[in-house]
Amino acid sequence: MKPSSATAPVVEIRRATKRFRTPEGQTVHALAGIDLSVNPNEFVTLLGPSGCGKTTLLRTISGFEALDDGSIHIQGRAMNHIPPHSRPVNTVFQNYALFPHLSVGDNVGYGLAVRKVPRREREMRVGEALEMVGMNGMQQRSPGQLSGGQQQRVALARAIVNRPALLLLDEPLSALDRHLRQTMQRELKSLQSELGIAFVFVTHDQEEALTMSDRIVVLNGGHIQQEGSPSEIYNRPVNTFVAEFIGESNRFQGMLEPFDGQFSRLRLEDGDTLTLMSPASGAADALHVMLRPEQFCVHKPTEAAEEYASLCGRLAQKAFVGRDMEITLETASGRPIKAALRGHDSRTLAERNVGDEVTLWYATSAPHVIAA
Repeated sequence: MKPSSATAPVVEIRRATKRFRTPEGQTVHALAGIDLSVNPNEFVTLLGPSGCGKTTLLRTISGFEALDDGSIHIQGRAMNHIPPHSRPVNTVFQNYALFPHLSVGDNVGYGLAVRKVPRREREMRVGEALEMVGMNGMQQRSPGQLSGGQQQRVALARAIVNRPALLLLDEPLSALDRHLRQTMQRELKSLQSELGIAFVFVTHDQEEALTMSDRIVVLNGGHIQQEGSPSEIYNRPVNTFVAEFIGESNRFQGMLEPFDGQFSRLRLEDGDTLTLMSPASGAADALHVMLRPEQFCVHKPTEAAEEYASLCGRLAQKAFVGRDMEITLETASGRPIKAALRGHDSRTLAERNVGDEVTLWYATSAPHVIAA
């Protein structure tokens, strides 16, 4: 049975391949056979380091770049040979790209004017779009009279006034200061829910991706490394790249040894050991294991149902960062362990000095086994 338009993917990308020639004559695969679907009313973030392929993928969806191989369908229609202005897609760029000689109202209504939408309808839709982004009544201002945040809102209004099936956003918040950026993150997510359309958002900011997304697609080297919900990406990375790229992590590598029934010990190369719940793999397996800094505590929970294990060492660094006390513990072998502590644990560490002996506790179920 063919899916209905309400449930069918807005975008379907199959085996998307894009190659570029370097000045030295080499070939770089910006996209290496990517498969990706975007569902109706879904906020999908493309996340990865510079050069990973995220902006290239966005540009192939919008039509500003042509695929060398593969296909793109939007609302079930093949898009490979459809020019950008004929695709049911609008893009918000990093630099906003507002026309300085046009008023706010004319900037927002520019696409409608090109399509020869009647003036009365155009004015009504421009007013509705500006009201959605909190810029109502500013139609006559010029872009030069606006702050960076206001210009961002105008760019958004211009993108949504055409009522696209899909909105693409290419690092649109990168030029804003931290406070305004956080405000715009909340407003963007709220706007996406209100509009009921799919957003594909490009960023290299992990916190931004975790905050805003329904689904995150982590890219590197033209390949999708992992896709999933923010909690899946953060708590269960599938490989070491994702584990190290998303947030802070402590990564351990060693040989797994059986220990006390349901528990195992990971014997590290430097002689340290890590106790964890026994994974399904064999006892002789070499494993990579991750522990997030916030999974440690200073005071061992006495009423918790979980078993706890400890790591001991010397307090090498500490820094108070708002709600958390961030520390680096140095084990006897010299291994640095990062921990982020809150509440009573944070207050306890505030009274300790660099060089003091400290014990960190963690639940034996917390270590996450990842692929190499």
